[in-house]
Amino acid sequence: MTEALKIGIEAVNRWLFHGWNYEMVNVEVPDFVNGGSKTVHIPQFLAEAKWTCNLPHMIEKWNNACQPHNPDAYLVKFYANLDGDNRKILLEWVLQNYTDEKKLF
Repeated sequence: MTEALKIGIEAVNRWLFHGWNYEMVNVEVPDFVNGGSKTVHIPQFLAEAKWTCNLPHMIEKWNNACQPHNPDAYLVKFYANLDGDNRKILLEWVLQNYTDEKKLF
């Protein structure tokens, strides 16, 4: 097994476990309907990643990904609806911040 293949396998493994185990946090965001702000309960990566667009837009994408009420698919559907730059941002965040996967090596 090459080192590159091993790194790829570890990255996919981390991504899968993150998709089942991401942490949730409370965040204050603008309330465009009622004015002021509101507290939302969202995944930590959603609050912390340095997206190319604003957080309310990303929260809307997340909420759309959660519509089918299939928790195993939320992160995959969210990822599929991102543009290329934001996909890289999400993958980088996961690789830098999530380390609780079951290790393979």
